[in-house]
Amino acid sequence: MGYREDEKKRYERIKPGIFRDEACRPGTYKKKPREFCLGEGCEAENLLPQVREDALAYFVDRKIRWHDGAHGRPSNHLCCSQSAAVNTWFIFGAAPTALAGALRSLGWPVDEVLPFTLDGGRYVAFEWIGTRNYMGETRLGRVVKDGARTRGKGFTSADFAIRFRREDGRIEVVLGEWKYTERYPKGADMRFTDSGTDRAAIYGPHVQGSQLRLGDLDVSALMFDPFDQLLRLQLLASAMEREREMDADIVSVLHVAPRANVQLTRRITAPALSGRGSTVHTVWASLVEPERFRGVDVEALVPILRMHAPDPAWASGIHARYGW
Repeated sequence: MGYREDEKKRYERIKPGIFRDEACRPGTYKKKPREFCLGEGCEAENLLPQVREDALAYFVDRKIRWHDGAHGRPSNHLCCSQSAAVNTWFIFGAAPTALAGALRSLGWPVDEVLPFTLDGGRYVAFEWIGTRNYMGETRLGRVVKDGARTRGKGFTSADFAIRFRREDGRIEVVLGEWKYTERYPKGADMRFTDSGTDRAAIYGPHVQGSQLRLGDLDVSALMFDPFDQLLRLQLLASAMEREREMDADIVSVLHVAPRANVQLTRRITAPALSGRGSTVHTVWASLVEPERFRGVDVEALVPILRMHAPDPAWASGIHARYGW
């Protein structure tokens, strides 16, 4: 048993107190009925009532893919990290004062939160991929044009993103990665795709001049999830900062994961990174220049967000759903 199994069992227990009767029926996931999934046709209930309608419209309007979702609805899997990120952050997209207060309580030097101008002017964006294909990411072996990319699948995407003016006057964009019950095996090399594409050849040329400080490490040493994901997100942050996307002076990465999920946070999957730290956060921080990466435990983050909640019903709902 581990964190993922514990969460599945918890959802089996609490479903009747949170969801409609129809949603409490076992849901089909990977062709099998699962008690920890929502019943057929109830996938939208994976989103809290306080954000559901607006979040669904946001994803449809921007043609963003839901992970394991279909027909404009999220996954029916209650351990979905994408739904958890949306449930946590979406409420703040129309509440800049509350968001600024929460970020200050978390230690960011925020003067004022700024609208994400390239995403319709909300204060939190989701599945942001940057305005250009900075890293030359491909589809079927060909580099994809900027406007032909999709958000949420197939290209490096930030689960959530925030923009603010710092107390020193500089503008910062934070690209967020949200983890929930994920876990990754040690030594599972992601360098080559099933079709034989060498991903190190795609991302390696962008390391020089980036925020990464790899020393003698080759980029291929990072091709093990979750470090592969952090590599790509850090390179996206580096490119956005270099190009001053949305006038950004600093673009940093925030990685959020449950402390309790030790199968994720304390498993160093990349052999070459063994000995650099005891957690994913400490290891990755050792590879990135100052102020460009921050790791936060979800158990520390969400209570602060709840303290600054623009809607008390949301604060109660997020706690009832996740226990954070």
